[in-house]
Amino acid sequence: MKKIFLLLNFIFAVINVYAQYPQFMLKNGNFFEYRRNQISNNELKRYQKLFGDQYKRNYDVLSYDLKLDWTEALSSEPMKYSFSGKNNITLVFTEPSVNQIELDARNLDINKIILNNRETINYNYNNDILKINLDNSYQLGDTLSVIIDYKFTGRDTVGFYLFPKNMAVGYGPTGEMVYTEERIAYTMSEPEDARYWMPCNDRPNDKARSSIKIKVPKDYTAVSNGLLVSKTEDNETITYHWADTALISTYLMAVAASKFVSYNEWYKDPRNPNDSIELVYYVWEKDLENEKTDWTVYNAKNAFKPTSFIIDLYSQKYILYPFRKYGQVAIQPFYFGGMEHQTITFVNRSWLRGRSQSGIAHELAHHWIGNLVTCEDWQNIWFNEGGATWSEAIWTEGWGGYQWYLEYMNSVGDQYRDRKSLMKFPIYNIPTNYIFSYPYSLLVYNKASWIYHQLRIMLGDEVFFVALRKLLIKYAFSNINLEKFQQHFEEEVPKPPIPFNIFFNQWLKTGGHPIYNISAQTYFDEMKNKYITNIYVKQTQTGENVNPLFVTYLPIVLFNSDNIVENFVINNQPEQSFTLETEFIPDSIFIDTRKVLAESNRAKVNFLTSINEKNSQFISVFPTITNPNSYININFNKFGNNSIIQLYNSLGELVQEFQNQNEFFNLYIGNLTVGVYYLRIYCDNKIFSQKIIIQ
Repeated sequence: MKKIFLLLNFIFAVINVYAQYPQFMLKNGNFFEYRRNQISNNELKRYQKLFGDQYKRNYDVLSYDLKLDWTEALSSEPMKYSFSGKNNITLVFTEPSVNQIELDARNLDINKIILNNRETINYNYNNDILKINLDNSYQLGDTLSVIIDYKFTGRDTVGFYLFPKNMAVGYGPTGEMVYTEERIAYTMSEPEDARYWMPCNDRPNDKARSSIKIKVPKDYTAVSNGLLVSKTEDNETITYHWADTALISTYLMAVAASKFVSYNEWYKDPRNPNDSIELVYYVWEKDLENEKTDWTVYNAKNAFKPTSFIIDLYSQKYILYPFRKYGQVAIQPFYFGGMEHQTITFVNRSWLRGRSQSGIAHELAHHWIGNLVTCEDWQNIWFNEGGATWSEAIWTEGWGGYQWYLEYMNSVGDQYRDRKSLMKFPIYNIPTNYIFSYPYSLLVYNKASWIYHQLRIMLGDEVFFVALRKLLIKYAFSNINLEKFQQHFEEEVPKPPIPFNIFFNQWLKTGGHPIYNISAQTYFDEMKNKYITNIYVKQTQTGENVNPLFVTYLPIVLFNSDNIVENFVINNQPEQSFTLETEFIPDSIFIDTRKVLAESNRAKVNFLTSINEKNSQFISVFPTITNPNSYININFNKFGNNSIIQLYNSLGELVQEFQNQNEFFNLYIGNLTVGVYYLRIYCDNKIFSQKIIIQ
């Protein structure tokens, strides 16, 4: 009674507090500026021209030393979409005899290029790839300094965004028109837009150190990755210098500038009180705080309040927060919910209304899964986004418990399962043009999150989280792909319930998910004094590119009004039967689709009446213990002569079936091996069962 009581209590709790769910979990909850994982149709066109080939170039960037002058962009009237920049790139050659390098640069005016302190004009630029011929042949391990003086001219505003003060951006939740409070400029680089605002090797697999100086008008604040090294002022401008020693991919580099106010707090790790992480937030002054804490107003201090708790939670579940600072900047307009720029997340201003804690948790999680360890290429973006989406459920578990974790993952799964058109697309090989566009993003974010979730369920918390922590340490400040991910788990968990090559191939490289049809029948075993339930499972998913068989760690739940029990089985056949024992008579059965990414019916359990003394007036079986090459005699005692006779082995597999029209039937068992069998007889709308032992 206790188990079902707890289950019902949880169901009622979900109903009572559903209104408190994060915005993401409300299926019909569209919120002003928050378009989770979606790109508008107007913006989708620009993504279709991105994603160059992912081959590694003949060098590795060691550092970017970038200088930007945004003074004119932030002060000119009328507003000018332009700025000047200078990028000093230090690289090391990874191949011998190199006499030319390529850099990504799109729609930038190149003023000057200096190689090792000597200016060169020996380069070719086609507004996409900058090819520089070197002054001599460089060998493996040689380094080179490349300084590129350039100007962004606003021919294409991708990568760099500039918006004026008092620009209407849409309607708020109470119907009011919302405007930008100040002029604002910022960069947005994921997936390959860094090339629009700085020359670079714009690929996630080339991490480097970064140092960024931004000159802005004196009443502006400029923020970027890492720590603030210095501020240098003159009469009209101020230059902010941000830098970090942690390696970073170009898509995670970012700059934002506006008339921000800031406030900070400190996260102190209770396990190491001397280790303090500064948490700093940048918002417009009007948005800093408000007496109201509901979703109708901007209130940064209320909205960012969960940040310290989330860092502490992830530091316990994963490893200690791996960077020296964490910041959040409210941006408007912003075409995404948030962007996890390393140490300085940009969030949609609408998040300041306080209903996007799951978004804050998502972007923070990226600092472990995505920033510390980064996908090697965009085919492996599932690692970043699936891991961060799953981490939202970990955050939910942190404040609500394990049942809330399961409900959160179920909601994430439902958003994917509800889009039947996605069945034919694998996570790993969807067209790169659509990785971040809806509904394909439901594969990269939602379905991919179930990679982590199902691994946790299958391996158990102790094994899974230890393996995950070791992975984060092993690949810290470097890159990962599917092969490395799989190999790591194979090394850490040598005998998983499902082989990892099968697990990762079916969930990442093939389309769809299992759709089950289940049925069950129960009888009482007098020798065991238990109820034996034979469960029949069939996978029915079909369609283009859909995997016809998923090998699953399948949670089967049997229950009645007073009891509930869960068992895990390995489903590795399209049609399969399982035998489970319970202390009670189950009346229903279901597959817990909160723990396996699947769809399934719920089925009533048919109870089979045992052929005991009470029922011997209707039907009798003799002998019940016999030898091979003998007969089982069935006497229907004039009860009926239209019956179906089935014999099952101990695995619940049907081995013989006959139709009978007579009052007597002799069942020959000469072709059966020694073992335990179960006789099932359907007669006059009744079902009878009898255990048979062949010895």
